[in-house]
Amino acid sequence: MFWISKYGFTHLSYKAVYSFQSLRLFVLFRIVDPFMHFLFFATLASALVGSDYLNFVVIGNIAYYTCHTMIINFMNMFRMERRFGTLELNIASPTPTLYIIIRKAIVPLLDGLFVFGVGILIGRWLFGISFPLSEIGNLLVLFVITLFSVLCFSLLFACVSLLFSNVNLFLNLALAVFQVFCGVNFSVTLLPNSLEFFSRLLPLTHSIEALRTIYGIEAFSVYSLLMKEFIVGICYLVLSLILVSVMEKAARKKGALLKSI
Repeated sequence: MFWISKYGFTHLSYKAVYSFQSLRLFVLFRIVDPFMHFLFFATLASALVGSDYLNFVVIGNIAYYTCHTMIINFMNMFRMERRFGTLELNIASPTPTLYIIIRKAIVPLLDGLFVFGVGILIGRWLFGISFPLSEIGNLLVLFVITLFSVLCFSLLFACVSLLFSNVNLFLNLALAVFQVFCGVNFSVTLLPNSLEFFSRLLPLTHSIEALRTIYGIEAFSVYSLLMKEFIVGICYLVLSLILVSVMEKAARKKGALLKSI
């Protein structure tokens, strides 16, 4: 079976991304690490501005940590492909490259789903952030659109990462940009107009505002925010498809993607 076979595509993709982890260690890491991340920022916010601001920060960091996980997974997947020489095999395969990438995206997608669910549970049981059962439909729609938007950006970022021999610097810069400009710990409306405009071009910004609205922390139009997030995701998807197509044609023409790396 596709999902449970030891030699199935999903299982092999999982082993490629998490070759150093067992399933037990993966589950443990995905619970302890987000727990410490949320606890740190919640404690910092409470110490600086009081506990009334705690829910605002925790909800923002739940969305951010999901995005953080997916970006790292996608980039690592492409980096491992290049390191072990299988990137060229994907290009040479008769199967469309985009189809291969989409199938491999199942693992980061499931990982993001797990992290988001864990974040919601930690917010409920550790910080007492009540889960809005009446808004569960909107929450599911938000989750799907957010993962789509972040997945499209992750694909674009992973493709760009192939242009550099060491992507850790760019990864840290990208995560820092998301942390500051997506309204994770404060509202983007506090930014100057030019920077707020930039933040609206990033995935996650509208999703964080929508998630806080669902939890009753902010008052925006959820559907308007989700539509904007979906449009942002479509734009990144188009850019990703163009970049994948250009890189594939260059690889087929030169016989290698980037000989200098």
